[in-house]
Amino acid sequence: MRTYLTLGAILLLITFASAQVEPRGENPAIRVNTLFGSTGLITVPTSTTTREDRFQLGVAMGQNIRTVSLNWGLFDSVEVGGVVVDRNNQKNKVIATGKVTIIPQNFDWLELGFGTMDPLDAINKTVYGMASVNVRVPTQAPEQVVGLRVHLGYGTGIYRDKVIGGGEVFLNNQFSIVGEYNGVDSNFALRYVYDNNLRIQLGTQAKVIYFSTTYGLTF
Repeated sequence: MRTYLTLGAILLLITFASAQVEPRGENPAIRVNTLFGSTGLITVPTSTTTREDRFQLGVAMGQNIRTVSLNWGLFDSVEVGGVVVDRNNQKNKVIATGKVTIIPQNFDWLELGFGTMDPLDAINKTVYGMASVNVRVPTQAPEQVVGLRVHLGYGTGIYRDKVIGGGEVFLNNQFSIVGEYNGVDSNFALRYVYDNNLRIQLGTQAKVIYFSTTYGLTF
């Protein structure tokens, strides 16, 4: 396990060293509820949190599981949420989630996220840490840019005490390709941003069809 962590850390540092960092901005494409609630990819969270004073309502359907989640940007870089989990042939459960984003001083190209899912252990108590960075990869046309965002971390609980991570390739302002490894499965999805509020994902999770929507709310 230490070997995997060391190799992963080296790869991430190489990526950071060669990266042209994008401003974080307010790109809605990076704020999508995962299957288990926290803002992230498909099942893997990222360092990103829900925007301050904003809610994210998510509905997701994966392998033998369906969830409804609500995240709240409690403070800048602090997210809390709740998830209703409906699993085949099992009682429905309600779990809590929480995440904090840290941008290290003098390392504004790097985001660190630390969070928990199901801290009361209703299903599987999980804690995790993630590192994220934005990269610019120019295409053959000088005026066009493909955006790339990479993530690497470690998680317990549902992540089986393993290295987890993934990436987001932003093809344009509306479409992006998402891939991840959650310690067990490699999952992929196409993400579509309808507007500043609605995001939709369609792909595979644990080798079955995966679908999710995330809608941003402001009161």
